[in-house]
Amino acid sequence: MSDAQAQIFEGGFRPYTGPRLGARLSTRTLYTYSLGRLLGRKRRFRSKLIPIASAVVSWVGAIGLIFWAALFALIIDVDFDTVRGYYRFAWIGIVLFSILATPTLLTTDRRSGLLSLYLASPLSRTRYLGAQTMAIHTLLVALSLVPVLILGIVYTALGVGPGNAGDFAIFVLRAIAASISLALLPTALGVAICSAARRAGIAMVLIALCLLVPQGIVNLLVEVAGAPAELGVLDPMNLSWSLTKRSFALPLESGTGVSPVESVATWVVVLATLGWSALLGGFALWRYRRVEVER
Repeated sequence: MSDAQAQIFEGGFRPYTGPRLGARLSTRTLYTYSLGRLLGRKRRFRSKLIPIASAVVSWVGAIGLIFWAALFALIIDVDFDTVRGYYRFAWIGIVLFSILATPTLLTTDRRSGLLSLYLASPLSRTRYLGAQTMAIHTLLVALSLVPVLILGIVYTALGVGPGNAGDFAIFVLRAIAASISLALLPTALGVAICSAARRAGIAMVLIALCLLVPQGIVNLLVEVAGAPAELGVLDPMNLSWSLTKRSFALPLESGTGVSPVESVATWVVVLATLGWSALLGGFALWRYRRVEVER
């Protein structure tokens, strides 16, 4: 055996002098992890069915339009407004994803006790809710933005898109603004409902009702009862679509059977969207601050 004795070369406390990224790093990690959960990463195949179905619904029309343009661009006139109006098709995938995916992310954390584990880290309730909300909104934006950008690139390559680099840059900026507008209210509505409902099934039903039912009620009140058209801001589905059309400078419609919000001034639509988002976000934050967890 060695006769060497243990020696203490330095004593005392040495403070940590490196970068302190506790809360910021935790928020970023939760955001990326939540994106993976929503996409079914490292989970069974059935967990991947929701994002796959949503992507197929959102992108299958774009694939068809690409083949149509490639086959007939040299024979008939292909209208670029088809690309700008593609958000009507992408909206179906966004609604499907909002109804099915959002509850599985938020309600599961509370029921499984994972929320208490998150809050035992440097994450606050506000940062937790913000990271989860941004993950949902990011994927909803991607569902509509990706096919529109691909369509824009293909149509431009075929000579039926923007005429120069400046016009294409404006197209991209408008596409981003339109995608953010389209996903804003479904995200806020889904998060607010999931903050109050503990079971995923109940949350799914409530989100579907809040997105689909107000459209018929508002149209009935405006067209039959003679209510003012501004009542259309109570319809989150058509409110989001109308703001998207205005972001992309698409023509507004008028006449029987058209959503009343189409005839409302743009500044009213913008304020209504921001107001609903702030109200729903504030309600979700209030609910999460009241949730009791063991830390």
